[in-house]
Amino acid sequence: MFRALTMLAVVALLVAGGAALAEVTITSPQDGDVVGPSTPIRGYCSQRAFVVVITQVMSAAGEQVGMVPGIRHWTNDDNSIRVRIATPRISFGEKWEPLTYVIRVSAYSSPDLAQEDTVPDVGEAEVTVKSE
Repeated sequence: MFRALTMLAVVALLVAGGAALAEVTITSPQDGDVVGPSTPIRGYCSQRAFVVVITQVMSAAGEQVGMVPGIRHWTNDDNSIRVRIATPRISFGEKWEPLTYVIRVSAYSSPDLAQEDTVPDVGEAEVTVKSE
């Protein structure tokens, strides 16, 4: 009986600890959405965080054609994220090709940690959308 109670206590601690892990969630847009040239990003963090949003632009063939520099600022007072980013169109000659955008939201506990080679300590989320 003691062994079963001990295991139950360990499981409860693991579950409680997992609930306290920091995270980032993007609520809009969602994977597969079609977006215009200016895209609102909505989401939230599990705690107040410094947020960096970077967009990777991919061709229809799956090749990276560019990176859109990120927006960098603190989450709102309620830990929400509400920003607007550029999702540029690119023409190849006279033809406009459909593009795919991988939007990555990285969150850090301090702006000092928001370096290119630093793993986000609060969390990270990404969504993949397409041009209209």
